[in-house]
Amino acid sequence: MRITTQMLNETAKKTGIPINQTSLLDYVNNDSSSSQNTLLDALNKKDKVSSASVSNYKKLEKAASALKEKADKLAETGEKSFLEKLKDSDDPKEAYAAVEDFVDTYNSTLSSLKKQTGVLDKYYCEQLKDAAGEFSEELAKIGITIGNDGMLSVDKEKLQAASVEDIQNAITKAAFRTSFVADRIAGNAQANVESASSQYDQTGSVMSQLASRYDFWG
Repeated sequence: MRITTQMLNETAKKTGIPINQTSLLDYVNNDSSSSQNTLLDALNKKDKVSSASVSNYKKLEKAASALKEKADKLAETGEKSFLEKLKDSDDPKEAYAAVEDFVDTYNSTLSSLKKQTGVLDKYYCEQLKDAAGEFSEELAKIGITIGNDGMLSVDKEKLQAASVEDIQNAITKAAFRTSFVADRIAGNAQANVESASSQYDQTGSVMSQLASRYDFWG
């Protein structure tokens, strides 16, 4: 069965975090470097995962898993959430450190992702950039800016002038969405490592990852 934009959108709705800037199908169809006409054609390209790529994928999986963990911490809501518990603190340094740690790990993940050339890698690279880019104005209020390359930078002076409530208002949604994308990046990287170690081609890895991570058919 051909994977359609509608299937991808329905999957996004189930997660509660619609990724609506560019669907995977749109990305493949608009990718000038790809000669494939359909998503399935692009994913069926028979490329072996090289030893260098395996090493990079291992680093990517580690970075993306760490990013998800740090993003989850900042995305928490409710009375027992990390940032909520710091609102009444006289020393918000822990909040500042968490934000800087998140930014560092985000940049590390994006940097590792850029080294890969797979269809899903390129797609997730754009989605990770969008995860922060969609909330650029809110993030700028606490000193986080986005470069032309998608990397984040922190103005420590501006960050430390922000209250915990300011940080919470600015970063919670961006962190929530980043967590979603980071989870998919880590899953795809793991699938590629397993594919290489099992001597399967990249198509098997990608299709297996798609089938297990997304429920396109029901």
